[in-house]
Amino acid sequence: MTVTVSIASRMAGLRAACLSLALALMAAPGAVAADPRIQIVGDSVMTWNGRNAIPEVMGRILGEPVDNNARAGARLTRSSLIARSVQAQFRRGSWDWVVVNGGANDLNRDCGCNRCAAEIAAMISEDGQRGTWPDLVARLQAGGAARVMIVGYYGPTGRGGRTDRCADELAIVDARLAQLAAARAGVHFVDADPVMGPRTPQFFSSDLIHPNAQGSAAIGALIAETIARIDPAR
Repeated sequence: MTVTVSIASRMAGLRAACLSLALALMAAPGAVAADPRIQIVGDSVMTWNGRNAIPEVMGRILGEPVDNNARAGARLTRSSLIARSVQAQFRRGSWDWVVVNGGANDLNRDCGCNRCAAEIAAMISEDGQRGTWPDLVARLQAGGAARVMIVGYYGPTGRGGRTDRCADELAIVDARLAQLAAARAGVHFVDADPVMGPRTPQFFSSDLIHPNAQGSAAIGALIAETIARIDPAR
């Protein structure tokens, strides 16, 4: 019981710290550099809330512009009339960081988040070394990313949101992505689960899928803090 309370207390502290940092720095942003050195690619999680989206929060906290190329509805490698794929969003160049998320749209459309073992294996193998995700990361590094930050998905709403049905599958993918990051130089993984999930229903938008402005602030602060810790000289 003591261990459970201690872990819950630390998670609550992390959520509160990230949100407090984001809100404070959004109100009083620092000086902003001229040229973006951070590029974002991914799905609607990175676009939701417009000027208060996760990349915007990151930029204000870090005091520099962020090139956000994420698109709602994006899949990892298959473009459509609705959205360019995550792979196609990437602009080659000299980037200090490329921050990337994705995969939920693939699982939702390819297997309906039900019996997705084959789809998950194609996305990323059990050891994290083969599949669409490792190939995408390699492409980002070859295209000029000095460091790659993979952002895992947040937890389910706990209230029957549409993404709740994908929670188990996304948890498997995220665990494998963490393995990928641990094994590959210059690649890092940050899990959004500690700052947003069933313990923070107030961070979800009314669709019970995306973060609201508070949720974006908490996740953006988490990513920015992680970048600042890994790359303090920037």
